[in-house]
Amino acid sequence: KCFSKNCRKGHCANFTDDSHKDFFVQYGNAWASYRDHSKFLKSGKRYQKLFKYDATDYKSWARGLAKAGYATDKQYGEKLIAMIQSLGLDKYDVVADAQEEVMLP
Repeated sequence: KCFSKNCRKGHCANFTDDSHKDFFVQYGNAWASYRDHSKFLKSGKRYQKLFKYDATDYKSWARGLAKAGYATDKQYGEKLIAMIQSLGLDKYDVVADAQEEVMLP
């Protein structure tokens, strides 16, 4: 989400499913988006409790994000868990465990 008070053209966008007050930053590549999102979570006081969880504990992270107010959807945490499981994304946690370290910003 873009919180800038002085957006330049092309910096952020609003999509048809968003309210007229929702604008989202546009990034040049996926890495920049992931990096900015990581910084957002690390710097936000409301998300600090999440970092006590293991980086591969996606269920605690998903529920913690929901509890911290990350999304307006009350079912966000459970929907995120269901999506991770249905797409088999939790298999990447095993790879991270095997490497003994998960890259966090």
